[in-house]
Amino acid sequence: MNNEQAPWQRLGSSLKLGLRACSESDWLPYDDLFGDGLARARQLSLKQQLSAERHSDVFAAVPDTQAAGQEVLEMVCTHLATHHKTPAGDPDISAHPLDAAARLVPEDLLLLAPQERITDAQGGDYGWHLVAASLCFPAHWVLADKMTKPLTDIHAPVPHYQERLAAPMDRFFTHMQVGPISARMNWSLQFGDTLYIPHRSAHIPAGTVKAYEHLYARMEHQTLRKLPQTGHILFTIRTHIVPVLHWKETPNAIRDLLALMDGMSAETRAYKGVDLYRDALQHCLLSV
Repeated sequence: MNNEQAPWQRLGSSLKLGLRACSESDWLPYDDLFGDGLARARQLSLKQQLSAERHSDVFAAVPDTQAAGQEVLEMVCTHLATHHKTPAGDPDISAHPLDAAARLVPEDLLLLAPQERITDAQGGDYGWHLVAASLCFPAHWVLADKMTKPLTDIHAPVPHYQERLAAPMDRFFTHMQVGPISARMNWSLQFGDTLYIPHRSAHIPAGTVKAYEHLYARMEHQTLRKLPQTGHILFTIRTHIVPVLHWKETPNAIRDLLALMDGMSAETRAYKGVDLYRDALQHCLLSV
């Protein structure tokens, strides 16, 4: 029996920041979350392929982000050498430094910068906008649609974000200090183990009626930290993909997932693609 809780059992589905402190040594983990010893090499190889074949889809940056990108590149190289005893190699000096940094690690790297905005009686304050990103492993979103937008617009498709998280998220970003690293975990479902998936698909690979065998949980280890020189905020995403059947013997795992789906609001069900996966999960429950 597998006593490891499934991600939905540990994290639920409620919309919350869910941040915790993260040490420098754990900032960019070397190993795969589920012990796949080849995952890192596969992801780095796929990044190189995507960068060569569809660079404009996976990387974008507005002018004047070179300095922040250089900060990130130096931090990544130092982290690899210090905590993983891994030489960073020779970054591509012809590329934007954020692009070069992202090719050294499995993580997607995104930079947000403050921009002054005018509020009614309170004068000016700051909103955080996406200004540069290397996004090779998107989970159902398109980089070009998010570039230069503030946090609220970036998260516009997320049900209940505006009323529940918009204000806390803005406050957290505005008051973030240099030094501390914050981390959170996120999960979603998809058919197949494709990492580059900007659009949700109902396609079931391998042509089998046992759709649940091709249903995967997608786990994201996300971190946030403020850059000391430019004041930009770096958002990292490390993606791990594992078959839902990994938890087939975990007590109540599939049943809890179905119950969680049934308890979602209509908007959240649509956003999470529940109707694509529920029948497969029901068949999975009957098979275990």
